[in-house]
Amino acid sequence: MAVVVGVRAGLTVDHQVVAGEGARFDRLGGPGLFAALGARLVAGTAVELCANLPADEPRFRRLFDELGVGLGASTAVVEVPRLWILNSAEGRRIVPTRPPGGVELESGEPAEEDRPLPPATALGPVDGLLDSSPETAAGLAPGVLVGVDPHQLLLGESGLDYLERVSPPGAVILPSRVQLRLIDPDPRAAARRIRDELGRAVVARLDAEGMLVLDAEGGPGTAVRDEAVRVVETTGAGDASAAAIVAALAAGRDLVTAAAFGASVARLALADWGHDALLAEPLTDPFTQITIEQDH
Repeated sequence: MAVVVGVRAGLTVDHQVVAGEGARFDRLGGPGLFAALGARLVAGTAVELCANLPADEPRFRRLFDELGVGLGASTAVVEVPRLWILNSAEGRRIVPTRPPGGVELESGEPAEEDRPLPPATALGPVDGLLDSSPETAAGLAPGVLVGVDPHQLLLGESGLDYLERVSPPGAVILPSRVQLRLIDPDPRAAARRIRDELGRAVVARLDAEGMLVLDAEGGPGTAVRDEAVRVVETTGAGDASAAAIVAALAAGRDLVTAAAFGASVARLALADWGHDALLAEPLTDPFTQITIEQDH
């Protein structure tokens, strides 16, 4: 019997630019796409997506139907948000394609807010949920595994109070390096602070340094690193890996093995532009060449 994993996250259409490498335009994207495909890559997982499904971009529905991703919890909307995703040696920037007020140069004004996502309770019975950028707790039945990929702005505003608000007991927090630095300049120290003060398991995604896995019960932590990863373009790798971790945990894998599944799916996501490399066959085990050792 399949494990059912819900993904609550947004969809976008992206123009992806990598300095010195070129660009790809009108690519299907958004955390909802990458997370749904990432969860699907853990063998035995059925995925239900809770997102705003845009009428102006039918490619989303066609792709999800082809891959068997359930859309019963998604809401029909007219338009999909469209973004520029800009990558260079100086960093990464994501901006709307439509400038605020029609001004070509950035004015510092906030972009118009996207339509709120449907509530996670629209998913029905699930074994696990990846809640991407939540503003409130998912409100699912006790015992459902919840993975929280934090909302960067709310984390910056409220810190650990925000994480405690959106993560039920037993949840796993899945922060990125950028998010962790909103709590402490040292991302490893930030991850340990989350674990120690909130009593939640943490899988910290540290880019080229791999993942730091911290069990809720305490201990030194485990480093999970991929020796074979090859980076072509980074968009969506974090979303896909976070969802794979939740799917593996929901299937009964331990936290470290789940992180190794996440690293495996990240390897796939990083190997091509957009979601193309995630259209692979599901994995029954993590990839080889992923090292697991005690973190120091």
